[in-house]
Amino acid sequence: MLKLLLCCALFAGGYAFNHGQAQLDFEAYMRDFHKEYANSAEQNNAQYYYNYHKNLITQHEALANRNASSYHVKLNQFSDIRLKTFAARLPQSVYPSNSFHTMMPVPPMDQAPPQFDMLANTMTLTAQDQGTVCSSSWAYSLAKSVQIMNALQTSNMKPLNISAQSLIDCAGMGTGCTTQVPQIGFDYLTQNPGTSLVTETEYPPNNSINHEGMCLPTMTASNIVVESYGIIADSNDNLLMRYVASGFPVIVEYNPATFGFMHYSSGVYVPPVHAQASSSQFLVILGYGHDTQSNLNYWRAVNSFGSTWGEDGFIKIVRSPTQPIAKRAIFPNTLI
Repeated sequence: MLKLLLCCALFAGGYAFNHGQAQLDFEAYMRDFHKEYANSAEQNNAQYYYNYHKNLITQHEALANRNASSYHVKLNQFSDIRLKTFAARLPQSVYPSNSFHTMMPVPPMDQAPPQFDMLANTMTLTAQDQGTVCSSSWAYSLAKSVQIMNALQTSNMKPLNISAQSLIDCAGMGTGCTTQVPQIGFDYLTQNPGTSLVTETEYPPNNSINHEGMCLPTMTASNIVVESYGIIADSNDNLLMRYVASGFPVIVEYNPATFGFMHYSSGVYVPPVHAQASSSQFLVILGYGHDTQSNLNYWRAVNSFGSTWGEDGFIKIVRSPTQPIAKRAIFPNTLI
C-alpha cells in the first residue's frame, strides 16, 4: 500500500511540474508575440491550440531531423489558432473580369540559368508583416515587387519599404482585408497617371485592424510610378523562371492552408497533395535554385508574415513540374 501511495505521489508531482512548465512556456509565447486575449475563455482556447501545435511541431521536427522531411517548422504568431481559423483569415481571392493598362510584357531572356537570386548582390530586403487579422498580402506583395524592381534599376541596395497600408486604404475598394488581389492595386496605380507610391515613413502600417482604413492624403511621394504591369499564364513555370531571371519580381497566389506553411521555419517546403481548405496568400518570387541536402529544386519567395516566420520572412517552395507555382502571376512591367 505504501509503495502504491508513493508511486501515485510521484506521478502527481511529475504531472504538476509538467503542467506548470507548460503554463510558463505559454506565458513566454504570449510575451514573445505580444499576445493579448479578450477574456479567460479566449486565452484558454489559445493555449489549447498552442499546446496542440507544439506537439505537432515536435513530431514533425523528429522527422525533419532524420531527413524524413525536407523542411522544418516552429512556433510563431499563428500557433495559438486552429488551422481552420488561419485559413478563414486568408480567404480565397476574388478577381475582376477585366484588366486595364496591361502592356505586352518586356520580353524575358530566352533561357534561364540553372539558378538565380535577386538578392545575391547584397540587397537589404526586410519581410513586412501584414499581421494576423487582415488578409492584405495582395498589397504587401505589390509594394514589395515594386520596391525590389526599383532597387534593381537604381542599384539601391538599401531600399525603403513602400507602404502597403496606403494601397489597402486607397485601392482596397472595400475588400482590402479580405478578398482583394494585386491586379486591383496595379489598376489603381496605372489608371491614375502620376500616382506615386509612398514609403512606410510617410504612410505607416497598421496591421492590428481587420478592415481597411480611410485613405489619407500624403505630403510627399517616393517618385516611383508604375506605368504598366504584365501577366503570366497559369502553370507556365518556364516563362515565370525566365522573367524572374530577367530581374522581374513576380507575384503569385499560393494556398497557405496547411500546417506546414502555417508554421514553416526553414528548408524546402513541399505541400501536401490536398490542402484542407482553399485560401489565398500572395508571395513575391525572387529566385530559384537547388537544395543539395534534400536534392530538391526550389523557388525562393518573400512573404508578408514578418521576419519571425520562415527564413527571416522568406520561404523556399519545391519547384516541380507536377506542382506548378505560376498561379495568377503578375508583375510590375515598367516603372517611371
